[in-house]
Amino acid sequence: MGIQSWLSLWFGLTLPAIVLMYMFKRKYVDTTVPSHLLWERVLRNLEANRPWQKLQNRLLLWLQLLAAALMVFALMQPFLQVSGGGSAHVVIVADTSGSMSAQMQPSAEGEAVTRLQLMQERIRDYVKNQGRRSEITLLSMGASPVTLLSHESDRTAINKAVDGLRPYYGAASYRETLSLASALTREEPDAEVVIFTDSYWKQDTVPIAFQVPVSVEKVQGELPYNVSIDQFGISAKGELGSSYGAVAVLSTNAKEAVSAEVNLYGDEQLLTSKVLELSPGKKLTESFTDLPFAEVYRLELSGEDGYAADNQSFAFGLGHGSSRVLLLTSGNLFLEKALQLSGAEVTRVAWNDAEGKKDEDEISSTQADKDSAASETPPVPEGEFDLLVMDGAVPAGFRQGKWAELTVKTPLWTIGGEGDKVGNQGGRPILAKHPVTNYVTLSGVYFGTLLDQTPAWGDAVVKLGDQPIVYAGNESGRPRLSFNFLLQDSDLPLSPEFPVMVSNVLEWMTSGKGSGLGRYMAGAQADIPIAADTVSAQWVPKNGLALADGISPEEALRNGQGVSPVQIVPEIPGLYAFEQQNEAGEKLRYWLAVTADPYEAEWSIDQGPPVSQTSSNQDDTTAGDRDGSSTHSENASRAGSLMPWLAALALAVVAAEWGVYQRGRSI
Repeated sequence: MGIQSWLSLWFGLTLPAIVLMYMFKRKYVDTTVPSHLLWERVLRNLEANRPWQKLQNRLLLWLQLLAAALMVFALMQPFLQVSGGGSAHVVIVADTSGSMSAQMQPSAEGEAVTRLQLMQERIRDYVKNQGRRSEITLLSMGASPVTLLSHESDRTAINKAVDGLRPYYGAASYRETLSLASALTREEPDAEVVIFTDSYWKQDTVPIAFQVPVSVEKVQGELPYNVSIDQFGISAKGELGSSYGAVAVLSTNAKEAVSAEVNLYGDEQLLTSKVLELSPGKKLTESFTDLPFAEVYRLELSGEDGYAADNQSFAFGLGHGSSRVLLLTSGNLFLEKALQLSGAEVTRVAWNDAEGKKDEDEISSTQADKDSAASETPPVPEGEFDLLVMDGAVPAGFRQGKWAELTVKTPLWTIGGEGDKVGNQGGRPILAKHPVTNYVTLSGVYFGTLLDQTPAWGDAVVKLGDQPIVYAGNESGRPRLSFNFLLQDSDLPLSPEFPVMVSNVLEWMTSGKGSGLGRYMAGAQADIPIAADTVSAQWVPKNGLALADGISPEEALRNGQGVSPVQIVPEIPGLYAFEQQNEAGEKLRYWLAVTADPYEAEWSIDQGPPVSQTSSNQDDTTAGDRDGSSTHSENASRAGSLMPWLAALALAVVAAEWGVYQRGRSI
């Protein structure tokens, strides 16, 4: 039993009004007079009116009270939920969007539950009572509708599926799930649809038409308190990117001003903490300055609120301040300074030039033993490098052993080198659209002798007339760049565009450093660079809600060629590492932040699912069905709108009968 309009209880005031009318009804005293000529005088002198009296048991009073009570009951639009016991097939639509993970107020036992947990309990009760003789189809919302059960009669299996419902934080398939529920029941005369939801649905002006009874079960509770991180970003500051700044935008749904403590971490080291004052209905923009470089920055709200999916946000270091470049050269001051101006940390290893000269001061103590012979190859410097630059014809010793292993696993930029020489045919530089050629034209630059080599791993991004002189591409999943000329044979280092081009090279070739692939909404597609020798890959949760919920690593999607470069990001917000592994056990890692659909934290619009009901024998293609003009819900609304007029008519009838009460009675 339920009531649709508690507001109609106002008409119940007619009951005490009727009782008061009877209590104030006039009573007259019977008096004997000698002559009718004295009647008028007797009425004036002997009339006795007793307005306040004990109620008498009169049939007219009880009939009027009964009529008024029935009118009040009708205005309240009562209903009795009995459809579940009679329908052979019940389609249950479970709203598993992100907003269902919001916490409700603690129960009497002191335990806080989410809307999803309450919905699971309500669905189990529904299946046990109203749907006890029905077959159950259970639908949930993901990136697309998910059919968990179909025409299931086993209550154990139904309860197990209900217990397995989990929130989906991406863009939920609201309309698609309703359309599937409508299609599943279109040809079934003895079926119904029950929607369990918190009623925070995205606005949709066109309702979904159902040919079977459809009802909505609200699972909402009191509005949870929430503070959210709406935006968070990192940018490099200073000329050389020596420091970094962050900007965050926060908001709250609180009705009064509240304080929120935020903590900013860099590679899990606390960098700063602030207490911010948030005003209702306003967004607060807060800046953080003088931050050191970090691969991953994390902004976290301290404390708990009703919605945990927006309490943390991640950003990735974008500058080159910590890019480590290993430069193999016989001496190139212009190149080294250009790399340093781009913010790189350059480690230089030098060797004898073609004339056998050697500058021992150019070899640092960490790179080679000062007492070693000039002919010996220095050891590989310790640590990880983000870019290896080979300037000129590198001796054979640098292409063997540890040096060869470093060359394979590190982005490589070769300048000149070994190979057949060809004459410069001249011509105007032609630049393809590529990150390396941004903001440069190379107009007026002289190029000397060129190398005749065409690498299989790349495409020409700069041509001199018809002659390719710069190749760019990827080999084994790592960037490769080749200049088919020596800088010493060109006046490019003297051009003002040279530092710009070096900065472009550094930015492009180290863009995978730290693996900051950016932010993606849960369930979205992401393009992931896949190394050619990768044999396996997986998503590993590292922080945020994903780690707090104990999510296990998830295997990456595969295609016919191996690990697919197009991946579906995980469905739980947080920080993930996409880890690739080759046959040798070497791992390549990319960072990726997963966020929730921001709409799921917007609880100001409570509109419910857009549904309408049409007659089962009505043609779906009629205009009336398409525009929803002949729906059950709208007809009920029209019928309901007549009730206030009927109530007003009843009041008018009572007022017209005032003469009955005014005549009174004698005693």
